[in-house]
Amino acid sequence: MRFLFLFFYTSIYLTSLSQQSNSTFSRNFNIFSEKNINIIQNDFHTSFKPYLFQNSDSIIINKEGSWIKRKWNNEHFLQVENDDYSLIVNPIINLEIGKEIHSKNILWTNTRGIMADGKLGEKFSYYSSFLENQSVFPRYIRNNILSESAWIVPGQGESHWTNNSIFDYAIASGHFTWEMSKYSKMQFGTGKNFIGDGYRSLILSDNAFNYPYLKIQTTAGIFQYTNLYMEHLDLIANPSEEFTYDKKYMTLHHLSANVTDRLNVGIFESVIWRNNRNPEISGFDISYLNPIIFLRPVEFSLNSSDNVLMGLNYKFKTTNNSHLYGQFVLDEFSLPNLNGNHFWGNKYSYQIGGKYFDLLGVENLVIQLENNFARPYTYSHSNTSQNYGHYYQSLAHPLGANFNELLFFVDYKYKKWEAHLQIMKAIYGGKIKNNPTSFGNDIFISNSERPSDYGIEMYQGNKTDLSFNKLTISYLFNRKTNLKIQVGYIYRILVDDYVADNTSLFFFALKSDLFNRYYDF
Repeated sequence: MRFLFLFFYTSIYLTSLSQQSNSTFSRNFNIFSEKNINIIQNDFHTSFKPYLFQNSDSIIINKEGSWIKRKWNNEHFLQVENDDYSLIVNPIINLEIGKEIHSKNILWTNTRGIMADGKLGEKFSYYSSFLENQSVFPRYIRNNILSESAWIVPGQGESHWTNNSIFDYAIASGHFTWEMSKYSKMQFGTGKNFIGDGYRSLILSDNAFNYPYLKIQTTAGIFQYTNLYMEHLDLIANPSEEFTYDKKYMTLHHLSANVTDRLNVGIFESVIWRNNRNPEISGFDISYLNPIIFLRPVEFSLNSSDNVLMGLNYKFKTTNNSHLYGQFVLDEFSLPNLNGNHFWGNKYSYQIGGKYFDLLGVENLVIQLENNFARPYTYSHSNTSQNYGHYYQSLAHPLGANFNELLFFVDYKYKKWEAHLQIMKAIYGGKIKNNPTSFGNDIFISNSERPSDYGIEMYQGNKTDLSFNKLTISYLFNRKTNLKIQVGYIYRILVDDYVADNTSLFFFALKSDLFNRYYDF
């Protein structure tokens, strides 16, 4: 039964890929197929992404119509397969143009890329992609890149900026997967990982830029155990205002268990440490290589101040068409300080959400509601090179910490037409101008710069109200690459103690919608 389900799912849900892993996190790409994998009878573990699957993409090609028509509508650009190997090659494009209302600026993105994946024999598979990009962003994104994020385009790496406000940046991804046994798979590459069943992840998300990683995943019975070893970069500004990079490392363990047919629970632990934190140790500390050991006792035994997080995630299937999900992350905790004094060191975050598929019996009508919350100073550290970040971006939530966020989604598909609506409301406590104090939102400021140990309140600092609303309507050309033509509208309002900033823009795009772009901040 499980074999039949996996065959069906990988044939329908992952038809664009022939390797052992789903290489895209795109919510718009996956949302209408998720119902099939979340039925009560299925025991598949859904929280750790990308999924590791055996190849099942069929080489069968529909020869009806001209070559150009077939390639445009329902085929890979290049597909070759025999008993020993397979290769699929597809172009990736994002040609987007838009305009901010009440502004003369024309916004645009020009992305050209290529994606290749395939298998070698029965045990090995691979994936590789490269994207070259030029963009003129809305004012709020441009200001974030230049003044807040060390010239890092959100989720897409370091950029070069010209005098005419054009950002130039490139993205490379790739991995190699080995099926070691029927129970275990190993993947090595450069890319992103995601833990959870929601739009956001407070454990590990795809918000930050790509990073090198080694992942080993073992599935047996009701359990799935994942070991993830990563290398991250911390950006440090030198006096010349150029940016240098300091390496840091992370180990994460995640154990997922199907407690019942309806309930899945996962527990995790992670540790981040900087390079050369110990004069006797440089690089990856072998003490954290043990795949089954608890990380907190190891950190204590090393007499180190490494950044350790732990927590859990869950999913409860209420019906075949709906489920609830959530997360809880514990950064630090002091039992003696649970006395109402709002101790700064009690740092945690949580998520509560739910999805409903085929709402009111309407096929492909999906709604999603999600709440994300993080106490001040969660994910931060006294040493800024040991925070929960990479490339000057959070490895969890784009807002960092000290926030409360509510998200609402409505998604609908009819034949090849799609509509996606996102409504986001958030409150957070930002930085105060010309004040070096950390109020708990910016994880890249040392938490040693806090105003006090007690009396730490939510939204302290520059209290900010953020509203982000986005509507897109698309016509799908090719499911293999999620190639679509799209029109959309974004309305953003940010109000804090200094400004009331409104952004209203329309855009039009021809794009391969395979990647999440988190511009909702």
